[in-house]
Amino acid sequence: MKLILKEYLASLKERGDLDKALLPNLLSAMGLQVLKTPMIGTRQDGVDISAVGQLPDDEQRYLYLLCVKAGDVGRNDWDAGPQSVGPELREILQVYIRSKIAKEHQDFPIKICLCMGGELKETVEGNWAGFTATYASEKIGFELWNGDRLAGFMEKSLLARELLDEAARRHFQKALAMVNEPEACYEYTRSFVAIVLPQEDMKDKERLLRLRQAYICLHAICAWAVEAKSLDVVYRISELGLLFCWDAMREEPVKTKPTKHQVALTEILDQYVRLYLMMSEVYFEKVLYPHAETLHALTVSVKSREAVDANLAMFDLLGRAATRAIWTDLFGKALSEANPELAHSLNEQTKKMLDMLVALINNNPTLGSPFKDDHMIEAALVMYLAQQTSSGRRFMPWFHAMAENTSFALLTNTSYPTCFRDYNDLLAHPASNEQEYRDEACVGSVLYPYLFTWLQYCAEQVFIEEFSRRLSQKIPDCTHQAWFPDEETDQKIWRGDTYHGICVTDLSPARGNAEIADALNLAIKECGAIFEMTAMKRGLVPLFLTACRHYRLPIPPTLWMPPQSNSDEALVEPHS
Repeated sequence: MKLILKEYLASLKERGDLDKALLPNLLSAMGLQVLKTPMIGTRQDGVDISAVGQLPDDEQRYLYLLCVKAGDVGRNDWDAGPQSVGPELREILQVYIRSKIAKEHQDFPIKICLCMGGELKETVEGNWAGFTATYASEKIGFELWNGDRLAGFMEKSLLARELLDEAARRHFQKALAMVNEPEACYEYTRSFVAIVLPQEDMKDKERLLRLRQAYICLHAICAWAVEAKSLDVVYRISELGLLFCWDAMREEPVKTKPTKHQVALTEILDQYVRLYLMMSEVYFEKVLYPHAETLHALTVSVKSREAVDANLAMFDLLGRAATRAIWTDLFGKALSEANPELAHSLNEQTKKMLDMLVALINNNPTLGSPFKDDHMIEAALVMYLAQQTSSGRRFMPWFHAMAENTSFALLTNTSYPTCFRDYNDLLAHPASNEQEYRDEACVGSVLYPYLFTWLQYCAEQVFIEEFSRRLSQKIPDCTHQAWFPDEETDQKIWRGDTYHGICVTDLSPARGNAEIADALNLAIKECGAIFEMTAMKRGLVPLFLTACRHYRLPIPPTLWMPPQSNSDEALVEPHS
């Protein structure tokens, strides 16, 4: 285990990985109170992290001042510029200690720790020894925290056998070993997280420890997967970790003046969100951005002769991209006053992703012909994003094309949307042109009612009537429906249990727009459990949408049903 941790630490970058993702959590788990973490755009005066407390081997409490570097520290890292080790250590002595230490901490003895993910190379061991001998005093001491020592801290404070179940350790090690096998790595990671973050009640201290354990282990798996260029794993497990993190902390009450424990929980959630955003960006930089604007490029990149494989892969990519943009849109708006610079960056990311989505749809025609009925999820995510960003008209031609292609596929018996989920069934679909088979393949649908509703804003009445006629002719017994959360959803959805919710039926397009709209609006009014969900109460709509996409649950009409009074308004904001 220690060897695994050392390799992980050596691979970490200083900015964002070692100094923000790992060390603050590790120090907190070791019993120290973290006082300062790195800030972008502010002067650090040599100190990346400061903490106060007593480690197990210490005889008293110390003020720890950490100078953090990534990887190995060699001759070029010691004195090559203002960001090198030597100048930063001198800044700590000459500036930080003299002017930046809070009054309540000024009486503590100080330990200046040179912290690195790798090793101190032999070429600078003399520099380190000479520097520490020159400046050490009764008040100020120096320590070297290299990768080996940090791995020891992690093993004792986070992954020790008395702190981490043996089964969890085993699943963690297997997940690391299988990063080149996406499905196996995901399943081992999910088993690991389920053990570390169980549904049972925990004391506050234990919950914090377990959330930190899970986070650092997820970060380690992501780091190894990035190294192995297994980017599908990176996206999936960062998303999975976010959902399990929320489940572990969602019942914590919201108070006007939060306690220290609640502040710590919020900080941990922030780290899980950052991990998701960071890893998803790594994924899209490699998979989506370079190829979205090239005709057929992404479709052809799916190494399969089967059309169904390309279709599944493209809709999966579409949903992931839309989900990330929904997150950046939320934070871009929420931080507009508190952090305008970050908000601007997030808004630019949202605009970029909108352009990527349009390019992805235009250059990969398979996205106009969904093979699975639950591809309604991806369509709804894209449209939710479009509504939030007032860009609905950019996607109306796509909706028109999906309605035309899916209904025409029914007429020609060629790859029409099916409720089958088993891959072999999808591969053989359509296995027959008999009505009996078609009734089984389309026993229910959430896609057709969704498309029909939005056709009111992008199609002529003649086309809408033809769409409805085709459905009535070819799948007359299909149960057209919509899904809503119920009182059990908040307890179950975050961990992947899909046996909950309310199904509203009798939404056949044959009934006409007015009747369907009335039925859906009544259902929205009656099925109000979604508004009682913890994530929704706290404004984290993207978290619920992420869970729906991850576990393949339809997006409820509450989040996509447009107002009926004004078609222009419908393209701007969803029903609320």
